[in-house]
Amino acid sequence: MSRVAVVTDNSAGVPLDLAVELGIEVVPVDVIVGGETLPLGESMDIAQLMLEGKKVTTSRPTPEAFDQVFQALAVRGYDQILVTTLSAKLSGTFDSAVIASKDSSIPVNVLDSGSVGLGLGFPVLNAARAAKSGAELAEVLEVLESGIKSSQVFFYVNTLEYLKRGGRVSPTSALLGTALAVKPIMTILDGEIVLKEKVRTQARALTELVHLAVEHAKSLDSAHVGLQYFGDRTLVDQCALMVAEQFPSVGLLITEVSPVVGVHAGPGLVGISVVQGT
Repeated sequence: MSRVAVVTDNSAGVPLDLAVELGIEVVPVDVIVGGETLPLGESMDIAQLMLEGKKVTTSRPTPEAFDQVFQALAVRGYDQILVTTLSAKLSGTFDSAVIASKDSSIPVNVLDSGSVGLGLGFPVLNAARAAKSGAELAEVLEVLESGIKSSQVFFYVNTLEYLKRGGRVSPTSALLGTALAVKPIMTILDGEIVLKEKVRTQARALTELVHLAVEHAKSLDSAHVGLQYFGDRTLVDQCALMVAEQFPSVGLLITEVSPVVGVHAGPGLVGISVVQGT
């Protein structure tokens, strides 16, 4: 029986305790605050720093960072490695993993999730559980691909300015949103962030955000629903109550989004990820 290792990046938002329990290796996308790289696992209120005007950016992991993980897994006796990263259209993380995979001493399969946050994190968790149970690579890969295929991510942002700064949306789209004073609801389509809906008030935006997520969850045989926020969690708690009212049987995970994602969406982000359950 082969041993399959599951590797991802920290944009997936996999809680540390679950990563340790399931043996998930997490390669960090660096968060850079005022020119200094934030050590992995260090707690800092990045959202508040951004509101105060502090410059915060991110930097993709190098191929060497993935190579070190691959070497360590080989030494620990793994036979296969399955890597999935945030969308290749949003980051060069996927490219770094592919480059490193070519020099690995054991086979490495690299998959572009085309997603981010728990839209990536839930499939990773499901795949890791399959791998830990002793499943072969083909079965683990099937679990991962199934989760990614069913994944939908919807999110609300206070402003498109942060997405524009990072090149995640076009300046024209950001200007349009500002000029019309709309509250944008975004989604990920073919690995890219696109505008899903435009509404006039925050209350309507949150209502529509929940509606989109619940409708997708109800279309699945079973569903994992994760709510994420960046900074103040008041709005995400409101959304959680609405989800529970409209779909009381579904289990909810509420967590703060990784700063790697929050930096580009901005403080006030509310995201809902829906993925096929197992």
